[in-house]
Amino acid sequence: MPIEEEDTRKVQTAVAGSPGADRPVYLPMDAASYDHFIREYPSRDFYCGTLLGGCGKKLSARKYRDKKCHFAHVVSGQCRRVSTNEASADHLYIGRALAAWMKKQKYKNVQVRYKQRGQSLRELVDISYTRGGSPRRHLMRVQLARRSKTEWERSDTELHGQWAGVQWLFGPDSMLANWQVDRQGYAIRIQCRPAGITRVVEVGVQFADAPVEWIPLSRCRMTAYGIHAPALELTPTGLSRLDREPRPSPSRLAEVPPSVSHRAQDVGLSPSGESSLAPVIAPAADLLVRKRRTLERPKPVESHHAQREALAGLVRVPHSILGAPGPSLEQLRAEDDRRGTERVLSLLDRLDQIGDDLHLDQLQKVLREIAFCEEAMWSPLITSLRQRTAAWRAHVEAMAERPTFRQICALADLVRWVLDMAARRSARPFTWVELGERLSRPLAPLHPEDKVSILVEVDRATCSGRPPLSALVAARSNRVHPLYAQVLDHLGRPVPAPDASQTSWEADVREHRRFQCLREKQYRVTVQGRPAQHR
Repeated sequence: MPIEEEDTRKVQTAVAGSPGADRPVYLPMDAASYDHFIREYPSRDFYCGTLLGGCGKKLSARKYRDKKCHFAHVVSGQCRRVSTNEASADHLYIGRALAAWMKKQKYKNVQVRYKQRGQSLRELVDISYTRGGSPRRHLMRVQLARRSKTEWERSDTELHGQWAGVQWLFGPDSMLANWQVDRQGYAIRIQCRPAGITRVVEVGVQFADAPVEWIPLSRCRMTAYGIHAPALELTPTGLSRLDREPRPSPSRLAEVPPSVSHRAQDVGLSPSGESSLAPVIAPAADLLVRKRRTLERPKPVESHHAQREALAGLVRVPHSILGAPGPSLEQLRAEDDRRGTERVLSLLDRLDQIGDDLHLDQLQKVLREIAFCEEAMWSPLITSLRQRTAAWRAHVEAMAERPTFRQICALADLVRWVLDMAARRSARPFTWVELGERLSRPLAPLHPEDKVSILVEVDRATCSGRPPLSALVAARSNRVHPLYAQVLDHLGRPVPAPDASQTSWEADVREHRRFQCLREKQYRVTVQGRPAQHR
């Protein structure tokens, strides 16, 4: 009989309901979010979905404190699924979010397709729809995979010949957005980011000279010219970039006095005033950000004239040039807060990705850096970032108080010894209080997650044909312990239904007693006659 190879891959996504469903499920990697995740999916009806490129077999959610939580196949076997990370179901999240968004705006006949002929899964998402009373169908294509410019232009020409209208969106890995920017001045980008036990869809507008600002999909609306985001304005001829900065009027430029013009020539500016002050003022802005606390202490510069002289000494700009409009203090503060927010967001995203693999001191170091960024900012962090930071701080505090993985393994060795002796003698279950008294250790007050981890380590090497030693840990009055189902789930064993848990547990205890009786009925085989003497 061939031996099945255990599936050791860490699967972070699945589908719920059926193997061919398009309802994605994302399992966070941290143990703190696992309980919330299970409450949202009490039936635990997870599958390695075919729309994920999976085998369609059932998956179980595994909870760990010593490593990342993940899905695992209930029955081991060969699965040819290529992508299993947290982004492996983003095409399903994007397709469902865009379809719901279109239906909310009263578009009709909205249909989603995740695979076209000649294309692989996760390369693109197509959303077709009709608008108004017209029967003509329009297409919105999300290009996720990378393709060459020639292939994209050929596809664009073919699609425009087949559909009444075509709108392009580009995923985070698609480089075709640069060609779209060259063609129409902007490109619509789309991505997913983790938010608790799900992944939310965000949209951004890419310009040639500015970074992409990501916003929720709900802040956009669909128009006849395409997706209208806050960074775009709707004109009679289509969508164009929104000009947020007022431009100086020609009359104001003409009012530059001659003295300023002559001094402007000394710093590389044209007498007409057409050149920007950014090359000179930009270093000043950086210095002001660094020195803002010094300039705003309770002992300020004595007069406005002295303040201008001090500023001129910092940036070495001629005195009269400082009279030109420059960045205000509020603008500098806003820019500083923006940089601080970006840094905190980057650190939190990094923690969400690899936080479970970091040691306690490394986590504390990252949280100290986040606290430093918060202290340096003028305005408080936005609510979502404060909540994520508070969750990680609570997680680190709990880690500092609870036993480490090494301590859990040491406790598991002791508990395994007691349960193995009980299985050999009487197969009588113990409560956590009785186990603690037997080992002279306070086991009953342990956190439930730590108890599960201990029992999982106890049965890590137990043969699948034998009942788990964890069955000999019971609740009072000879009842099944509430954590027994979680232990079975982590061990990859069948988990009974809640109403059958007591019966299933009693069967495991009877199986222990059956093995104990077999040990007592062992026969001693002797050989009659004198044994042969060895020469």
